[in-house]
Amino acid sequence: MDNLAKLAAAVTEFAAHSTVALVPAVPERDLGPEVNISPGVLDLPGFLSLAASLGGGVLYFEAVAFDPAGGEVADPPAELIKRKGETGRVSVAFAVNGLIHFWEQSAPWYLEWQELAASQSGRFQARRAADEGAERPSDEERARLTAELVSTLLADPGFRAARTGAARQRYAKLALPEGTDNWVGWDACRDAADQAEALAQAQYAQLTPRLDELAAQLLTSREYQEASSAAARKDAAGRFLIPLADGFAAPSLVRDELYARAQRLAKTGKHHPTLL
Repeated sequence: MDNLAKLAAAVTEFAAHSTVALVPAVPERDLGPEVNISPGVLDLPGFLSLAASLGGGVLYFEAVAFDPAGGEVADPPAELIKRKGETGRVSVAFAVNGLIHFWEQSAPWYLEWQELAASQSGRFQARRAADEGAERPSDEERARLTAELVSTLLADPGFRAARTGAARQRYAKLALPEGTDNWVGWDACRDAADQAEALAQAQYAQLTPRLDELAAQLLTSREYQEASSAAARKDAAGRFLIPLADGFAAPSLVRDELYARAQRLAKTGKHHPTLL
C-alpha cells in the first residue's frame, strides 16, 4: 500500500462512532511494558476492535504527512518529491493495565526515505561514480535491472520464507548486490515483495481447504511431536507448511488454524491410523 490515507481515515471514523477518545500522539517506545502488533499478524480493523474490547477509553494516533523539504535528504529524488503530502506512516496505540499496545504501518516508499535519511552513503544507495556527472540508468535499463533482481529474489529460499512483506523487504535489501542503484534496488524490493505476497496467497488459498488433512499429517511429524510447548508446536506448524506452499511462509491466521485443528484432532483421537 503506497498511500496510507485510507488507514488514517479508518482510525478517525472508528473514533467518531465509538466511545474511544482520539489523542493525536503516540507514546514513546521502549519505556515500559509494551506489545507490538504488526499488520501481518492483525490488520487495522482487528486492532481497533481489540482496542474497543479491551477498554482503556483512549486511542493514540499519528498519521505522518510526508514532506521531502525537511532537509533529511540532500537533493531528494523526483520519485519521492512527488509524494509530498501523502500519508507515509500510520501509528496507533492504546494502553490497558499499564501495557501499551502498538500498531504501525509504513508505506514502502516512506521506509526507503527513512533509509536514505539514515545514511546517504550506505550500501543500499545510488551508485556513486568517481565522475560526479554520472547519470542514473535509463527507464529501460532500470526496468531490466529491476526485473533481473526480482527474479533472483523470488528464487531465494530465505526471501520466500520471510513471514511478512516488511521482513521480505528487509531481507531483500541485505541480499542486493553491492553497488546496486538506489532506485533499481527500491523497485526490486517493492516488486519482489508484492509478487511474493501474491504467490503466497495463491499457494495458501489451495492449502486452506486441506487443513483438516494437513492437521493429521502435522501430528505425525517429528518436529511437532518433539515440541514441548504450545509456542513451539505452533512454530512447528508454520514450518510444516512452508515446503507445501512452494517455500512461502504461512500467514499467521493459517498457521494458527492448522495448529488449532491439530490440537483438536489430538484430543479427539480421530486421526487416521495410517498416519501414526
